[in-house]
Amino acid sequence: MALASRRLRIVFRYVASDVSHLRVISPPAVRRKALGAALAAAVLLPATAAAGERTLRARATYVPNDSGLAVAASTGGWAAVQWELNGPFGINAPQAWSQASRLGGSGGRGVTIAVLDSGVAYSRRGAYRRSPDLAITRIAKGYDFVDKDPYPNDEYGHGTFVASTIAATANNAYGTVGVAYRAKIMPIRVLDFEGRGYPSTIARAIRYAVLKGADVINLSLELYDGPPLAPTPRSVTASRGVRAALADARRAGVVVVSAAGNSSDPNVPAKKYDTLAINVGGTTEHGCLGDYSNHGPGLDLVAPGGGADADVAGDGNCQPSGEAGRDISAVSFRAESPARFEILPRFRGTSTAAPHVAGVVALVLAAGVLGDEPAPGLVERHLESRARDLGAPGRDRDYGAGLVDAAAATATPPPVTPSG
Repeated sequence: MALASRRLRIVFRYVASDVSHLRVISPPAVRRKALGAALAAAVLLPATAAAGERTLRARATYVPNDSGLAVAASTGGWAAVQWELNGPFGINAPQAWSQASRLGGSGGRGVTIAVLDSGVAYSRRGAYRRSPDLAITRIAKGYDFVDKDPYPNDEYGHGTFVASTIAATANNAYGTVGVAYRAKIMPIRVLDFEGRGYPSTIARAIRYAVLKGADVINLSLELYDGPPLAPTPRSVTASRGVRAALADARRAGVVVVSAAGNSSDPNVPAKKYDTLAINVGGTTEHGCLGDYSNHGPGLDLVAPGGGADADVAGDGNCQPSGEAGRDISAVSFRAESPARFEILPRFRGTSTAAPHVAGVVALVLAAGVLGDEPAPGLVERHLESRARDLGAPGRDRDYGAGLVDAAAATATPPPVTPSG
């Protein structure tokens, strides 16, 4: 049977220090090219800053007061919790926030990021509540492709975690800070309450996001094929239908960011279709490839995913026999308690790495460092050229072009001084 005709399963693997199992299984508005009547461009709604957000232009870096806890307290404790934003092997977010603000793109303002996942805790509905760290003014209208209704509430918790990593409210004296804290989130539910979904659903959801005006799409998903106890990991591009949808998104000018997957596979993603999305692997607090992360010839970038180090030959950052680094923190909920929000511990994987890159893309678009409507390929090359080299010198299959660097990506080129 041809690969495209198989009913491949979309899988999110939740990796934790005490639990590890498979669950079968995102500037001002960017104008996009016409893609025919079926994918006509939509006008983006202007983003509105949440109450309490402000831009500190006079400071060298923007320092929000978020507590780092799921309680209200103006402590600035996020900086101690979110090593991935400001640590030695973080993405240099504070400097990027200040640079983007000076260029008029504070916190990714005006950019809409579609999160194709298990939904988002974006509203109060039945047993569900809105996350205190996601402002209702920065939620774009989405859709539930699982229940086929316009209410993409999260029933699993993963999508809310991803959305918070991208765009948790800044300076609200609560929780964590999103990479692009003023961007809009478009919640699109493609995974059920157990994290299950199918490529055909993903393909429809990608086209929906393009039609509804998303500038960026985050896919913290991976495909699996084969028996449940011994599945074969594949890139999302293993599905012909998903590839076609990704090609449509690229032609429409929408940047897609995709998690590489959590099966430690050295041959995923493949090179053949890597131009369809920015493929992201996960790194640890030590600056090493995560022991869970897929890594192959089609890997573009890496970003913080947390967890233990892989054994990468010749990489002095890696400590595979040492203590694991910290995981990623964000506000979400456990599936059994959808109305109780907390800083969830033990989240690690490429599912948490990809949204860091999606957030950096939003900062770049909002700041306009590549112009008003940069093509997805230009955005990808820009991030790769400004990435921090890890591992062997130059591009390699363990780290791609390197660790995404938000500060370098939002820096304007130095002025050219005329000679003579």
